[in-house]
Amino acid sequence: MSPLRQCSRLGCRQPAVATMTYGYREATAVIGPLSPVPQQGAFDLCKDHANSVTVPVGWQMVRLQTEFEEAPPSTDDLLALAEAIREASQREVPPPRPAQREIRRPAIDVSSPARPRPKLTLINGGESSTPADD
Repeated sequence: MSPLRQCSRLGCRQPAVATMTYGYREATAVIGPLSPVPQQGAFDLCKDHANSVTVPVGWQMVRLQTEFEEAPPSTDDLLALAEAIREASQREVPPPRPAQREIRRPAIDVSSPARPRPKLTLINGGESSTPADD
């Protein structure tokens, strides 16, 4: 089953019925029937936008089709959808199992003596703590 493509215009959620492509070298925009697969650089348009789109000044608009109608779903698409739903409903689902939680902490050996902490000692470096006289 092919997914329903939406209009490429910003904010429009209508189904696409036409594809618009550009020929920059020829300064031409071509609107025709919806392409079977999405094309890079082309725009899929709904019926309203396909009929109302304009081109820049100096460009030519070629309309390969003047009446754009939404394609009805084919019987193959409907049968494939019904079969997928039937298969999913008959699939055996295992009962849920509680999640296993593992808590890992380093083992502490209480029989061994604790390591002594390092100690900081002050060493007199021979520098004078009084300010030098100028």
